[in-house]
Amino acid sequence: MGKPLVSVIINNYNYGHFLAEAINSVFEQTYPRTEIIVVDDGSSDNSREIISSYLNNIIPVFKDNGGQGSAFNAGFEVSTGEIICFLDADDRFLPHKVEEIVRAWQRYPDAVLYYHRMQIIDAQGVIKGRPWPIFLWVGLIRDRVERSGGWWPRPTTSALCFSRPFLERVFPMPEQSFRLCADAYVGDLAPFCGTIVGLPKVLTHYRQHGQNYWGTIVNAKGSGMEKKAKQHFFEHQQLKKALSNLGIKTSITIDRHLPYLITTHALENRPSVWRLVPAILSCPAIGYASRLYRLLNLFLRRF
Repeated sequence: MGKPLVSVIINNYNYGHFLAEAINSVFEQTYPRTEIIVVDDGSSDNSREIISSYLNNIIPVFKDNGGQGSAFNAGFEVSTGEIICFLDADDRFLPHKVEEIVRAWQRYPDAVLYYHRMQIIDAQGVIKGRPWPIFLWVGLIRDRVERSGGWWPRPTTSALCFSRPFLERVFPMPEQSFRLCADAYVGDLAPFCGTIVGLPKVLTHYRQHGQNYWGTIVNAKGSGMEKKAKQHFFEHQQLKKALSNLGIKTSITIDRHLPYLITTHALENRPSVWRLVPAILSCPAIGYASRLYRLLNLFLRRF
């Protein structure tokens, strides 16, 4: 299969205090054939000075602020790699990340998405919790995802790598709709368009530091939970729209979307755990062990 060129697209907005660490983590890769594209989405901090300090060793893209989706589009437009890896500027790759992705590409050359586990770290880089996602998939999982309301347990931006033909099919993404959480657009579409390949190794550190959007509401309550429920619903509706635009027929419904159901359940004044039991037990996007684990958690929280 040879050694493909891998494009790493770093999207940045006012993350100057993390940006150099993200860029350097790509320079430290054990796989040599990479191009590093850093898209600055109108930062007002020192990000542009940091990017310019790398001279011709990276491909800089400076643009007015338009959101994460517009940064993804701008980075992909100038990329030339056969494999495209995305990296948020506050995260970092581990040294063997690209090498492992290339090995997966060589084994599954027709896949549309290659992904892996992530490890959460805090602002200082200290490891928190266990790697995720727990369950990984390899193969065609469209049927499972469709019966799960369009949801599957995927990681976020910095653990997602895509084949060029897939991104050429689905890009440019709608920029106004995805000013935030642009990874949902490509990550949710992938299972409907071909094979996905999940790798069990941790190859990215995902930083939670109190300023990143999703990390601030994952464990939130009250208004944060409402925001989380609205985000799940929004991404579900955008997936339906994107599939329609691609001419892909689907029967996904929000009443099978497990994270949405669990979140809205938590917002009820007197939630009934039993109402969620059928949804969890019948969710094909997760394994049997994960279903039992989620049920146990629900009952422990209730009682």
